[in-house]
Formats: sequence, C-alpha cells, structure tokens
Amino acid sequence: MPRFAAGAGLAAGPSLDAAALDAALTALAASGADRADLALVFTSGDTLRSAHALLHAVRRATGARAVVGCSGVGVLTADREVEGETAAAVLTVRSEEVVVTPFLVPDLEALGDDAGARLGQEAAETVLEQGSVMVFPDARGLDPLALLTRFDDAVGFVPVLGAVAAGLPLVELYNTDATQGALAGVAFSGDEPVIGVAQGCMPIGDAFVVTGAERNVISTIAGRPALTVLKEAIETLPNPAERIRRAGLFAGLAINPAKSPLERGDFLVRNLLAIDDESGAIAVAERVRVGQTIQFQIRDGQAAHDDLEAMLSDVRRRLGGRAPAFGCYFNCAGRGRGLFGEPDHDVALIRRHLGHVPLAGFFGNGEFAPVGGRNFFHTYTGVLAIFPA
Repeated sequence: MPRFAAGAGLAAGPSLDAAALDAALTALAASGADRADLALVFTSGDTLRSAHALLHAVRRATGARAVVGCSGVGVLTADREVEGETAAAVLTVRSEEVVVTPFLVPDLEALGDDAGARLGQEAAETVLEQGSVMVFPDARGLDPLALLTRFDDAVGFVPVLGAVAAGLPLVELYNTDATQGALAGVAFSGDEPVIGVAQGCMPIGDAFVVTGAERNVISTIAGRPALTVLKEAIETLPNPAERIRRAGLFAGLAINPAKSPLERGDFLVRNLLAIDDESGAIAVAERVRVGQTIQFQIRDGQAAHDDLEAMLSDVRRRLGGRAPAFGCYFNCAGRGRGLFGEPDHDVALIRRHLGHVPLAGFFGNGEFAPVGGRNFFHTYTGVLAIFPA
C-alpha cells in the first residue's frame, strides 16, 4: 500500500447533508481505499442545522474513525471553488504509516490563554518526534498570538496550519458533533508537509527601521514621522491615486530582519488601523517594537496572482520531484472571486503547477501557517500544505 491513499470530492445543492454524502462518496472512490482513517469536512451554508446528519453521512460513507472540519463562506477542491452557496468539500486520507489524532478544544473563551497549552496536550504524543497540526478554531474567544505562543511553549516548534471558521453561524465539526466557540483539529505524525503562504501583497517604497513605537502605534520610521514614510512609499507607484483606490494598504513587518534583500513573502502583513495627520503616527494590527524593519505593502488582484505563482513555484521546487499525495488549501474570505473577478482562480493555478492533487479547503476568517521556522496567524492569505507521497 502506498504511504497515503487520499481522495477529494465536492458537491453543492440545497441539502447540505446530501451534498456531504455525495462529496464523501466521491472522495473515497477517488482514493482507491475501502475506508478512510480521516475525513476532513468543510461546509458552506447552514452547517449548524445540518451538522448531525451530514457528519453521520460522512462516517457511514467513508468508515473514517476521525471526522474533523468546520464551516466557511465557501469550499474548494482542486476542481473548483464554490463561494456563497450551500456546498461541502470532503478529503479522505488513509495511511498505514502516519498516526492521525483528532481532537477538540472546547470553550476557547473560558480557557483564555490556556487554550494553546490544551492544544499542546492534545497533540503532543502524536507530534513528539516530528509532525504537524491542523486547527479550525471559532473566532469567538480566539487569541491567535496567545494560542501559538502557549502551544510552542508546550511542544516546541511544530507547524500549525489551518484557518478560522467562517459563515453564519460559525461551526466546528468533530466526529459526529457540531460545536461552537471551540477549536477542532487533527495532528499528523511523521514528516511535516511542504507549506506555502501566498500573502497577496507587493512591497512598495523602501524598507526602514522603526525608531518610535508603543504597543501597536508607530510614531517614527527611520527618525521621520511614520505617515511621511507611508506617503513617500505610495508615491513610488505609477498612477498612485488610481492604484490605491483599488488596492488595500498594509504594513509589512519583516519576519527575519537579517535577511537582505527583503522580498515579497518576507513580511508579516498587517492592516493599517488608523492614521493621525497631526502627529504623523499610524496604528497597525500588531504589536510593534523599536528596531523592527517595516515596509509598506499593497494588495490587489495582480499582486495576489503574482505572489501565488511565486509560492507555487517554490512549493514545486521544494517537493524535489516527489509526487503530492494530498493537500489542503486554506483561503481567506477576502480573496476568491471578489479579489480576482473570476471563479476558481487559486485552484486553477494549483492544478497548473502541481497537477490534480487530492485537495480540499475552505474560505475562512484568517489563516495559520509557519514562515521562517515560526508559526504565525495571517490575514488575506492563501495557505497550502502538501503531503508528499
């Protein structure tokens, strides 16, 4: 038996449990296995009302002992992306070599900062020597930085992948139960997957060192008002007024300031929250410290397309000729058709670079993935995890 037997299926229709059953049957048939060890299930539509029936349908169809997933505003496989419709995407995986451990961390709000330690307890045995973790948390009660910090304290560096549940209502799926305000996930033993993060942003202007900051407010960059540096970066664009109207502005904080030169993908990209014209300060959605390197970014369809192309080329290079066994793609709800103006943009590029990989994922409210040997919470990104055959 090969290291993995995996398949994916997607179905849409007015009945979510029927769509999940159809997707599960398609996935298992595509895998060539008689049953699955794991079924990842991602749904869009009224998941809470249909959850019990759809989860039982998936377990019956696949024989999977572990069923894990969540709701999104859309779902996807390598074939297509479905946004804003009732649909289900199912990925089935069977392996004789890799240990798969599902888990549920309930009531994130009550756990507070201890959620990361609890996550570490759930995953530790499986990833003791080597492995990776996928997480699908609710937005309610979630502190991404605390989650990742406490998890790292508990187990050391282990890649954390996944995305925050989306849609109305937010729902996490675990075996035969639907829950809210929780974190559903699964730990994999063995080699970590090949991971790519497409941030969809392009650096503008030059990179400078932050010289004045308190918490998330940057007062000076390279000894000058932060707003002055931002305006100068914007002026480096051709037709800056038109480009900024259709592109979002962001702050990029260098992940590894020792790297030179800094390029696309070398930054933790965060929203600009506020600008103070009088003082020249700017506020960003991340704590900033003096000495950090910052470079402003723009995000539009072309920048996102170019970044995804570059990421996929790098993933193919790092696979080193190994065939992909299966993968997951976690896409931000702010991407998709609304950003690119066309359906299936990201999965079409994935197929072009990697072939028809058994792949499933969803459009979520923020993504988890490591960059430069550290786990981060991202926004507006596409996160790809490929498990080699």
